[in-house]
Amino acid sequence: MNLSRLKWVKVVTPPKDWPYDWALSPDEIAHTQKSAQVIQHNGLTIVPLGFKHEGSEKLEAGDLMALTQYAKITHIVEILDNQPYETGGWFHRYVKLVWWKPDMDWHRLPHREDVLGFDIPIQKGIPYEFTSFEAFHQAWDNKGGLDAFQAYLTEQLALIPEVEQFSAHDS
Repeated sequence: MNLSRLKWVKVVTPPKDWPYDWALSPDEIAHTQKSAQVIQHNGLTIVPLGFKHEGSEKLEAGDLMALTQYAKITHIVEILDNQPYETGGWFHRYVKLVWWKPDMDWHRLPHREDVLGFDIPIQKGIPYEFTSFEAFHQAWDNKGGLDAFQAYLTEQLALIPEVEQFSAHDS
């Protein structure tokens, strides 16, 4: 996986009244696929990603973004279109899921701080550049900056198993 275009992060935690526990979960995607807004074919998944606030226009086609919910990195997505479109007060961009673990209990994903190597205090569902965080600079400026961070994150994501691994004490 090549994360050299990863520079964004966004919170996508669904509201309490959402019918699914996680945003962009396999169940949500399967349900949304019926509306023809989702493309899922031969391992390729393309979905519309909603933004409550403006800010999605800063993203460029080809940019990669980490999606976080419940303090876990659940997806890496690639922005596919050049401009957002608005529906119902939301701004949307089409994204391709580049990395995710659809067969895993996402509660078991590592905490995002452990995966990223620093903590990000984000709550709004707007896109943030990793380099906009002071904590990023403290953690990565002396280790090679954004390029080193992207390589590190690639390694960390590769350590997460494809399917959930249960140990004997989990049963």
